[in-house]
Amino acid sequence: MTKVAVVGPGSFGTALAQAISRNVSHVYLFGRNEEIISSINERHVNRKYYPLTELNSNITASSLFDSDRLETTDLVIFSVPSGVTRKVAKSLRTHLRGKLIVSAAKGIEYPSLKLMSEVIRAETGNKRVSSLSGATFADELMRGYCSGATFGINEPACKETFLDVFRRPNFLLDFSDDVQGVELCGVLKNVYAIATGIFDSVLTSNNEHYAFMTLCFKEMRRVLQEFSNDQELTHKFCAFGDLNLTANVDKSRNRTLGLLTGRLLISAQETGSSIVFEGLSSVRALKEKCSLSHVDTPIIDFVNAALQDPSCAQSQINDIFYEVA
Repeated sequence: MTKVAVVGPGSFGTALAQAISRNVSHVYLFGRNEEIISSINERHVNRKYYPLTELNSNITASSLFDSDRLETTDLVIFSVPSGVTRKVAKSLRTHLRGKLIVSAAKGIEYPSLKLMSEVIRAETGNKRVSSLSGATFADELMRGYCSGATFGINEPACKETFLDVFRRPNFLLDFSDDVQGVELCGVLKNVYAIATGIFDSVLTSNNEHYAFMTLCFKEMRRVLQEFSNDQELTHKFCAFGDLNLTANVDKSRNRTLGLLTGRLLISAQETGSSIVFEGLSSVRALKEKCSLSHVDTPIIDFVNAALQDPSCAQSQINDIFYEVA
């Protein structure tokens, strides 16, 4: 049976640990927060994120600085915020040689424009880095609901490992040979979720909403055609599925960021929220990446402008709707 390390005991990392713990011998959650580590080991709960949900008995937590335990594991999943992925990967470099690694973080580093698997590969020297993205809310994964997810793999032999660890009934899986393409989908769907939230804060009819969603999907497809070598990627869980989940469901953090921005209830320049920071960074990086390749992305450009200056969101939403169409 496989031993798995999940680096990052946040909401998604803990939910992943709970979901796969039924299929492996042990899951180690690695983090820095001593309170979370203690609550998992002493009470079998993550008091910060899931205080009422008991974790399975084969889940334990360890300090990130106690990384020798990583060397006993067969699979390492990175589930830390994109802004600290480089720092964490660098700190674990000596313990990750030859390990099968999965990047579950969503983001593009700015100004390097590198996706998280590229950052992990650069800092660890390990080329065995796959990616994971899909239509998955952490709280529903934690409660045992089935989720669709896509693995981006560059090592065909690891497919059987993922099918074994992420097996039904908790997961439906599809696969792509484009590791960075799968990651890019995770970034794109977040940006279009922000765009849809802004749009819905101004225009409220279902007809307009789904017309705009279609325009987002068309732009997403255009970006992927430029940057991905998997021409079927738009049909997979990481693209069509995750875009719909994140852009249409109100508990989505990025959709909520869009709604608050469009209603002038939040200013990205004045808040310290991590989701706002990651949203700003990802949009800026995407805009620059697409501009360098001469890909036309008016919706991404609009979101970038709206996050910089929310007052333009309401006045420009009609223009962007008809301009893109």
